[in-house]
Amino acid sequence: MEMQKHVLGAALVLVVALAGPLSAQDDLADARAALEEYFRAFNAEDNEALVAISNFPRLSLGRNGQVVVRAEPAEIETDFALLRQVEGWDHSTLDLVEAMQVSPDTVHFKVVFSRRHADGIAYRTVPGLFVITKQNGDWGLQLQSILPATFQAP
Repeated sequence: MEMQKHVLGAALVLVVALAGPLSAQDDLADARAALEEYFRAFNAEDNEALVAISNFPRLSLGRNGQVVVRAEPAEIETDFALLRQVEGWDHSTLDLVEAMQVSPDTVHFKVVFSRRHADGIAYRTVPGLFVITKQNGDWGLQLQSILPATFQAP
């Protein structure tokens, strides 16, 4: 009987020890999926999906230090026609995604993305920090901090 208690206790310790890393892996996978969904929605020019994959207040830190706080979903709207007209944008790609910090409700991703023309050629590559948070059980983009472009086509 005493041996069974020790075996049961050891099994319980093992389950608890394994559950932590598995939970962290799940959190990371779910946050990564939210980041990828954000880029999918952006490429689909779907403002409603961008709102759905955002957590509020939504913060943006621009490359020149400007801070934009979007407190309400109605404040998120990208003018994709203007983006195509001014930049010749067709789609964006995630070129690098690296989790820097992971907790049960927040993941900080180091990101490099490129804006591309219809022929797939990158015309701007930008590093940034994207913070994905979990609110009410849903993962979504809450903060993006964009640095100056590391590549800019002439």
